Amino acid sequence: MNQQLKLSFETEDGALLIRTLSNGIKDYAFEKKGQGPIEPFAVSLRNENNDIKGGCNGVLYYGCLYIDQLWIDKNYRGKKFGTQLMQTAENLGRERGCLFSTVNTMDWEALDFYKKCGYFVEFERKGYHGNSTFYFLRKNLDQD
Repeated sequence: MNQQLKLSFETEDGALLIRTLSNGIKDYAFEKKGQGPIEPFAVSLRNENNDIKGGCNGVLYYGCLYIDQLWIDKNYRGKKFGTQLMQTAENLGRERGCLFSTVNTMDWEALDFYKKCGYFVEFERKGYHGNSTFYFLRKNLDQD
């Protein structure tokens, strides 16, 4: 069967594409290694009006807790909310059997914060605009 295929950017709503990609990867991982599904998570920090003032999100996959994003409104920084969010995510990872946690950050973002949370630099990549460095950090969850 010879079909014409086309490439296109999904600029408006890529949810269907992302779900299709995720399902394909999940099925392949199970077929090849018996791996369980990739599970997204999100933890929010909200005020009394239920407005989002921070949070973190990521995925649990193959024994790893990957924290993709962490953000705290500037008016709430320096008050241990970031630490609480990280600990909440890490506890979820432990409950789901994750062996380690990973997070990425630029040199001008939160490198020192993540180190204070017990993460160490596993790899760094230089060469970004502004002479920036991207850090890949890791924390073993079974050694706390």
